[in-house]
Amino acid sequence: MLDLTDDDTLSDIGPDVAEDRRGKPFVASVGKCFQVLKAFRRGQTDLRQRDLGLTEICKLSGLDKSAAQRFSETLVTLGYLEKDPQTRRYRPGIALIDFYYTYMVSHRLAQIAMPILIEASKVYDTTVNLCELAGTDAIYTVRIPQAKASYGTMLAGRRVPAFCTAPGTVILANMPEDEADAVLAASDLRKITEQTVTEIPALKAQMAEARRLGYHVSDRQSQAHNVSTAAPVLRLDGQAVAAVHIPGYAPHWNLESVHEKLVPLAVDTARRISDSLTEAM
Repeated sequence: MLDLTDDDTLSDIGPDVAEDRRGKPFVASVGKCFQVLKAFRRGQTDLRQRDLGLTEICKLSGLDKSAAQRFSETLVTLGYLEKDPQTRRYRPGIALIDFYYTYMVSHRLAQIAMPILIEASKVYDTTVNLCELAGTDAIYTVRIPQAKASYGTMLAGRRVPAFCTAPGTVILANMPEDEADAVLAASDLRKITEQTVTEIPALKAQMAEARRLGYHVSDRQSQAHNVSTAAPVLRLDGQAVAAVHIPGYAPHWNLESVHEKLVPLAVDTARRISDSLTEAM
């Protein structure tokens, strides 16, 4: 039986984590450390929020003040957080980048996709992304930005809701139906723009069309000035492992030009990555 100290109770690590660890070895103190680190992600609703005070860490992590302080200070000592000596506020430390590098350097799909995505981005001087499913979100694992892209759109790791985005739709459309249904059931189906589709029957109809066509175009469903397209990266069994996503921002791109130019580019790029992935297996 797992031996937990008084500081390692499961009461404040969150119900989702407690549910997931049932029957599995689990060190709750490690879980709490990651609750602190995740607090910074939850707090970054925009690029202006770079640091957190102890009260904010408590609120976002679900930990009490004593635990939040102990884990935060430990992470400072290890280099994963930094602490401003004047304001006493915390911010992510440079050591965190080691996790991204460790993941990406061993990510075979990213290695295969990178040169193909770079080539595709040069066709119309546009941003091209590789997205994968992470829970109910599509996460950008590789981003090839255009020259005039904003800083936020250059960064890998951004998450967007899968249900209302082009990459999420094509991935869900090309995975087992019961798994896709579970993702939709767990999603926060709320309107992000006036165009966002939130009804499950309509979402499943979109997925069916995306599966039939081999791509999906999202018309201002997740961003008011963005018409984007995506095509699935498929395994030999026809299941999606990722999606090639190409956004088209107004006023340079509209629904007609996205269909005419970006859809064929996304489909061809995804096919080339799929073929290369199959050859590498």
